[in-house]
Amino acid sequence: MSDKNYVVYHLHSDLSNGVTNIDSVTKYFEYIDYAKSLNMMAMGFSEHGSVLEWVHKKNKIEAAGMKYIHAEEFYITEELYKYPDIPDEVYESMLGMDEAEAQSEIEERLENGKYQVRDNYHCVLIAKNYDGVEELNELSSKAFLRDGHFYYNARITIDELINTSDNIIITTACLGGILASENKPMQEKMLKFCIKNKHRCYLEIQHHNDDKQKQYNIYLEKISKKYGIPLIAGTDTHCLNNKHYLGRQIMQKSKDVKFAGEDNWDLLFKTYDDLVDAYKKQGVLSESIYLEAIDNTNKMAAQIEPFKLDYSKKYPKLYDDSLGTLKSKIIDGIKRRGVNKYENYQEYKDRIQYELKTYIHNQAIDFILLEEDYKTALRNQGVEFGYSRGSVSGSEIAYLLGITEVDSIKFNLNFERFMNTERISLADVDTDWYKDDRWKVRQYLFQKEGLHCCNIITFNTIKLRGAIKDVGRALGMTPEQTQAISNMVQEDEKKKEFIPDKVREQYPELFEYVDIVVGTITSLGRHAAGLVVAPHEIDKKFGTLYISSDDKPISQINMKEIDSLNYVKLDVLGLDCVGLIYKTCKSVGIDFLTPDNMDFDDIEVWKDIANDTTLIFQFESDFAGNYLKDILRESTIKNIKSKNPNFSYIDLMSMANGAIRPAGESYRNELSQGIYRDNGHPALNEFLAPTLGYLVYQEQIIQFLHQFCGFTMGEADVVRRHFSKKTGTENDIPVIKNGGYLLDDKGEKTSDHHIPGFINTMKEKYNVEKEEAENLIVNFLQVIIDASAYLFSQNHADPYSFLGFACGYLRHYYPLETLTEALNVYAEDADKSYKIKDYIASKGINIKQIRFGYSNAEYTCDKETYEIYQGIGSIKYCNNQIAEELMELSKNKYKNFIELLRDIHDHTSVNSKQLEILIGLDFFSDFGKNKYLFELSNLYDKFATCKQIKKDKMESLGLTEYLMKKYAGKETAKIYKEIDNIGLITELSLRIENQSMSVVDQVKFEKEYLQYIVFKNPKVNKTFYIVTEYKTYKEARKPYLVLHNIKTGEDVKARVTSVKIYQDNPFGEYSILKIDRFTKKNKKKCVNGTWTETDELENILDDYEVIKK
Repeated sequence: MSDKNYVVYHLHSDLSNGVTNIDSVTKYFEYIDYAKSLNMMAMGFSEHGSVLEWVHKKNKIEAAGMKYIHAEEFYITEELYKYPDIPDEVYESMLGMDEAEAQSEIEERLENGKYQVRDNYHCVLIAKNYDGVEELNELSSKAFLRDGHFYYNARITIDELINTSDNIIITTACLGGILASENKPMQEKMLKFCIKNKHRCYLEIQHHNDDKQKQYNIYLEKISKKYGIPLIAGTDTHCLNNKHYLGRQIMQKSKDVKFAGEDNWDLLFKTYDDLVDAYKKQGVLSESIYLEAIDNTNKMAAQIEPFKLDYSKKYPKLYDDSLGTLKSKIIDGIKRRGVNKYENYQEYKDRIQYELKTYIHNQAIDFILLEEDYKTALRNQGVEFGYSRGSVSGSEIAYLLGITEVDSIKFNLNFERFMNTERISLADVDTDWYKDDRWKVRQYLFQKEGLHCCNIITFNTIKLRGAIKDVGRALGMTPEQTQAISNMVQEDEKKKEFIPDKVREQYPELFEYVDIVVGTITSLGRHAAGLVVAPHEIDKKFGTLYISSDDKPISQINMKEIDSLNYVKLDVLGLDCVGLIYKTCKSVGIDFLTPDNMDFDDIEVWKDIANDTTLIFQFESDFAGNYLKDILRESTIKNIKSKNPNFSYIDLMSMANGAIRPAGESYRNELSQGIYRDNGHPALNEFLAPTLGYLVYQEQIIQFLHQFCGFTMGEADVVRRHFSKKTGTENDIPVIKNGGYLLDDKGEKTSDHHIPGFINTMKEKYNVEKEEAENLIVNFLQVIIDASAYLFSQNHADPYSFLGFACGYLRHYYPLETLTEALNVYAEDADKSYKIKDYIASKGINIKQIRFGYSNAEYTCDKETYEIYQGIGSIKYCNNQIAEELMELSKNKYKNFIELLRDIHDHTSVNSKQLEILIGLDFFSDFGKNKYLFELSNLYDKFATCKQIKKDKMESLGLTEYLMKKYAGKETAKIYKEIDNIGLITELSLRIENQSMSVVDQVKFEKEYLQYIVFKNPKVNKTFYIVTEYKTYKEARKPYLVLHNIKTGEDVKARVTSVKIYQDNPFGEYSILKIDRFTKKNKKKCVNGTWTETDELENILDDYEVIKK
């Protein structure tokens, strides 16, 4: 027997929560750290129904000096579907029928009558070797298929379990296992399988002091002796320790989760002695039996064959002759782009050859062909995408292939930032797509022959605020108490949530458990942008799953694991301004704007941008917009021209893009004034002249190290990354100063290339003495060190500036179309929509509310009247289909609303709710006011389909004998028949007064269905406001408000700060107030638990009259 050691393999972390409810709050690495402290030799995780994050687990376990065991606790079903018995009389009725027809009818009856049973039994499967890993992963993936496998849980059938190979070891798991069930046929089947496969099957006993577990252990011992199937001690661990156990209970109580039969289960992580003592306490098995079962965990682990992960680059291969195909596409691109006609064509040829060698060296040809393939296919479908994003902008080949729209030679962008021979990592290209087109990209890739794709998993976790509320609720705190505490949560500079120490000290018990449950996984999600594109089946290699909101497979390992295994990961990112540009171009009827067909020296566009940055990508916030306005001021431009007459406005925009980042803080103000920085030597000043002497871009570090220190461009990029990550610079700095060789993290030379260093270079090139050079490099290195962690990439800044300019160009030359499309593109962004509408108003363009005959599904513009009409497709409960149907009806001529109602009911899919909304929002205003139209609609509903009316019902229906005789075709003693419905409704409508809803009712209606208020009445006093939002926090008598000016339609945010004023004049939501003025005060902000005054002003409501409560 092994000396006081055993192997934990039946183990659940919070990753099990992705498949079950709150089953654990312990993170996998917490278990591993504890197992390491116990000197365990091996361990594995058998999460419920998944192998989630198994790559991280493997690496962490092996880094702790233990053997990794690949396992999962599967759910097992008897069969995917059960089918109904077909009565004998059915068969008898088919006598004489054509055999094929009879068989088809039987199959149809079986298919229509099939049903599923939730009999999901537990069973632990363990991979014996790497073949077993792939087999287990494939089974795990299969269990999630929506072909009958997934039913409440991911599951496989008992036949699929029995058909596993000898590469899979099996244990019978817990009381939820097949042998503990009451399903006798499955029991027999499972037992026969274990008897036949006793070389790889174990009967799992457990230590819980529970009556059912005790009886089950006795039963397992009995069949073990009878059939020679070995016992094994599974722990079914769910918690690291007692605190985690209580944390689990707290979360289950908070979420109203209860697992039946757990009351006597011991779910804690056990040491060897703990486990032995638990079996002693259980008292049903002899010592020799349970000690042997415990030791069998070691024997089982000894069977496991270690395996290594495949870290090779996994580029999909689309062509047999990839290099030949790439060369051919480059030649086509040269002709299409017209670079062969440029005077500096030789420069292009040299650059293409250089890049091509790098692509070949880095084995990235298939990757770049993949990028070209799907982007060309999408462009052929009429889908446009961002000009470029990130480092790929530096590749001229990417431009020639249409992967980017940025000519890296023309704009002097850096290729090595994207790829070089010294840093051989997986190629990575991010692309921006309009949100409505991203599904098209995924669809193409998933359907492309030869590609194996999946989306990338994400985990929804408990955040700090949620943890405070959940734990507080379980501890008996009131919602008001937990809300007040969660309101104190703050974010640090990295957006990480924290709570001030003084609050923690005030509530020690609360935060003891909050710290345990924060970050606990609650459910699974899909990464919004990332997907894997692989050259082989991925369900075997790392496992996939499905979630209810997505019909495509999702990885069972996360993004970092995927990156580490060198799978191609495409980021299909969403960027609405791309949609704004290409939708506007389409609306106007011009080619899609690109850097090749835009004039970046158009001074009129720059003047317009300098005046207002609404819709100017990257500069729409107040801070960024004001900064861009500063840098484009005439005084700033004058200063810049004095030093750099050949400056470019687009370069200024890119610099501003860098300056508004954290690293720009040190030079931001000087740059905005056009003040040049002196770097101590003419050569350095000339080098940084394009950015006014400031270090703005990452690429400038690369160029500096190459030009002034003698690094190759690739070596320079490696050093840049060291500075960015703050690792390895201790080896780099001496080489930068004095020369030498680039070293790896082990201190070994990466190549035989000798680097001269700054001091030697300055002496040889510029005759600078050593002492002066030392001073220069010390100062310059400090600039690099201070800025490198946050520096922006010029390869990223330039294409984003091009997008910003394109938005400005369209806004300047095609304002009506641009602003109309902006309202559509940003319809879901309320704050942005408000700003766009303010800008529209400033340009004297009217936005007309929805109107029959004018409004389509989206916002549309009328070029003749220079007006924009709101669409109805985005209104609550409405959709594009009814918008199109109503627009089609508007081509008809209607004498009155009754006729229109008839066609709406007969020829559209508009339901009663949608009709009510459209009437209330004055869509049919050409036919009358909304209250009047509501009553007409009610009349129509009441009488439009009446074929007869009983005489004794006339009075209750508001009808007279005169009317009925006039509009009935026949009359009997008790009934009027053959009613002229439309005539009757039309005459009844004459009795209704043409009125609108009240102000309050109209505002309520708009808030409910538009989500904002458009109502205004120019005839009322400008001091009248209606309260459209009313919120309170700690003090109920100090409300935070949104007030809608009834005359102008303007919304004003304000709050009441005086309890006495409110008590004397109480009001609520939808009250109407008379307000002559608002008091302006500086807003306060909580910083590290202390409220401090800011420069931002807020409106204080301290003088008002309540007109209507």
